[in-house]
Amino acid sequence: MLMNRLKESKSAFLLQAVNSPIDWYPWGEEAFERAKKEDKPVLVDVGASWCHWCHVMDEETYNDPEVVKIINENFVAIKVDRDELPDLDRELQNLVSAITGESGWPLTVFMTPDKKVFFGGTYFPPEDRYGRIGFKRLLREILRVWKEDREKILEVTKATSSLKLQFNTMTPEWEVIENSISSIVSVYDFENGGLQGEMKFPHPTVDELLLGYSFYTSSDTERKLSLFTLKKMFYGGIFDQVGGGFHRYTVDNEWYVPHFEKLLIDNAELLLDYLQAYQLTQDSDIYDCLRLMYNFLVRDMKIEGGFANSLDADSEGIEGYYYTWTEGEFSDALKGEDIDFWFKFFNLKLGKEVEGRKVLRRTIDSRDLAKYYSVEKLNEIRNKLLEYREKNRKKPFRDENLYTYPNSRVAEALLYTYPILKAGLNDALEIVSKLSKNITRRLEGGKEGLLEDYASSTLALIAAYEVTGNDKYKDMALSLSQTLKDKEGYVLDSPNESPESLRLKALIKLSQITEEKIDVKIYESSPAFTSGVLFSVMSFLKGVAHIVIVDEKDGKAEGLHDTALTLYYPMKVVELIDDSKKDYLPSYMRSMINYNKGVSRAFVCIGNKCSMPIISGDKLKTYLGGVR
Repeated sequence: MLMNRLKESKSAFLLQAVNSPIDWYPWGEEAFERAKKEDKPVLVDVGASWCHWCHVMDEETYNDPEVVKIINENFVAIKVDRDELPDLDRELQNLVSAITGESGWPLTVFMTPDKKVFFGGTYFPPEDRYGRIGFKRLLREILRVWKEDREKILEVTKATSSLKLQFNTMTPEWEVIENSISSIVSVYDFENGGLQGEMKFPHPTVDELLLGYSFYTSSDTERKLSLFTLKKMFYGGIFDQVGGGFHRYTVDNEWYVPHFEKLLIDNAELLLDYLQAYQLTQDSDIYDCLRLMYNFLVRDMKIEGGFANSLDADSEGIEGYYYTWTEGEFSDALKGEDIDFWFKFFNLKLGKEVEGRKVLRRTIDSRDLAKYYSVEKLNEIRNKLLEYREKNRKKPFRDENLYTYPNSRVAEALLYTYPILKAGLNDALEIVSKLSKNITRRLEGGKEGLLEDYASSTLALIAAYEVTGNDKYKDMALSLSQTLKDKEGYVLDSPNESPESLRLKALIKLSQITEEKIDVKIYESSPAFTSGVLFSVMSFLKGVAHIVIVDEKDGKAEGLHDTALTLYYPMKVVELIDDSKKDYLPSYMRSMINYNKGVSRAFVCIGNKCSMPIISGDKLKTYLGGVR
């Protein structure tokens, strides 16, 4: 009889396997103790509730009677939710990739009872299929080697035990930044945007780095590359053309056919990505995308206490069903409209299909759209399609775990977009209000937080301080900074921004307030996957803009504050203070803060260079736009 050890879990992925015929354990010592006692290999399945191929493997492979019998009789089986244990997922992904060259989800890992990885892969069908070995055959071969030739396994584990991802560091010099930009441009996809590859993932930290470099060097090339990518994504099937929000990635190189899961962390980081592009360019398409992303987040992801973690790729048993269309459905939804035009606009006649249904992709840009219809009409069409979709289809499963890391990132994004969208402030502050000195994996408490939880919480608190001027957020951020100083983290963007990048960004921003010196490093690895750290180092080398608005209660500080928040500068820290707080400013500012006393004014310091008092928003824009 199965023990049903997963039923007490809070993990959505583990709860989905409660009725599985496999005798699953959660990750923990109990499983490995049993493996030692019974001298059995350990099978670890790493996945997520939003992962389509995880569902396929659960339904087809782990429900196959022969597979079930082999596993239950000969293995100790463990289920891992990668959203619950991202640090463990990173470790196992790196080890399996080193052994077999495969990584992704589901991640299938074979381990010894002393937690040494000796083999792994991703999805395995029950029988040989899709050019992949069947799981039955693989399990039998693993067992044969385990029983008859275990020395081979021990040889692999000796090799993997020494596989620690360690990166050499380089002196943080501008030449390294320039070489890194050249490296990224060399793998840029000039036809479709983004990085070259058969599949396409968004890389927000790459966009951020290119925009920042363009600003600092007055080079238009990198700005154009970043903007080209963002528009290609916005027009593509990776973006939900009806309801807003981004799917995780596409299976082609055109941003067309996605895997349909929507993750909170992806959309939080992309909201920041598009925000920076809008601040720099004021592009109407980028603004449209920002607004649609915000609408998606508050409509589909907002729950009591914060934001849900993810939406599944599948609904009603079909991949992408909720998001894809037949021509008949599309026509029914838009009765009375210029159906031929909108068929062309969303590429319905010629578009690519998933499960016999069309993926919507935009084919007409805003300039050509304006020849026929307004943006307001486009939004009316979107709303009609959304209303039809919500009325006639079952929504995908929503993982309602309130994880601290993605919630803090979405709070940060909503805070910084608030001055532009004039919405989202209360939702962001609701999240920030739950943060304390003891950061946990979930907003409501639980296990001790990981570095990404602490770093993202600190960044959200800094954003709350910048936007509201409330000292309690600054004080809390400073109280968390000691944890950030005590440990370095994983440096590779995956493509989500790495824990080390988040840590470094938070410490650099806080150092503008405290005058504390910090060390920065550049890591020897692919610049496309260390662009988060590279951006922070670049900003550190060029100087972070520290903008202080002194409010003299004359009604003018609000405009200066709004300008400071909405203008583009690669990395900045904005403080809104009154006369009572001037003694808490860095020493180099205190000496000049009384200049133009009696009038609300802004001071901008970049490195050791500070401005004279600035009393208008236009002059503040001019000053920051001219500083490189």
